[in-house]
Amino acid sequence: MTKRTSFLSIANLLTLLVIVPMAFASEGGGHEEQITFVGDWLPRLVNFLIIAGVIVYFMRKPAVDFFKNRSLEIEKAMKGSKEARDQAVAALAEMERKIRDLESETKALIADAQARGEKDKAALVEEGKRMSKEIQEQVKSAMEIEVAKAKADLAVEAAGLAVDLAEGKIKSSIGKQDHERIVKDYIANVGGRR
Repeated sequence: MTKRTSFLSIANLLTLLVIVPMAFASEGGGHEEQITFVGDWLPRLVNFLIIAGVIVYFMRKPAVDFFKNRSLEIEKAMKGSKEARDQAVAALAEMERKIRDLESETKALIADAQARGEKDKAALVEEGKRMSKEIQEQVKSAMEIEVAKAKADLAVEAAGLAVDLAEGKIKSSIGKQDHERIVKDYIANVGGRR
């Protein structure tokens, strides 16, 4: 049965339901109370059923489509909210992982900085020892030079003092006669060389 034939069948049935009570009402007779009751109630019911049938017939597809689309939209919204929740949970897990990684990276950087600090400290201590040794060697070398210089100065001064002392001794041991003899010998030597 197609939609058109089912609609016509329902319309024919409704028409019969409206016409039959009207026929009974027009005959008259002793059943006036019953006809009035049926005549008053039944046409209203039939009119309601016709109007409801027409509304259902014409509004059935849009209503079904509306509720179907609404169900799909609700399902889509629920799916989207589930995906958003899953993304938020994943983002939270990622942030927690990054925080843990950052904490471990910070600890590694601190440990590395401490190791480099110890290494630099050891290098500075070694550099200080080397520089101290160089300074000591320079001081020792300067002291040796100063000692050598002082020895040379002392040797010169000692030689001068020795000469002065010898001169003093010679002067004191040489008398007037020795002096005249030395001068004559000198003159003779100088004079003989000319």
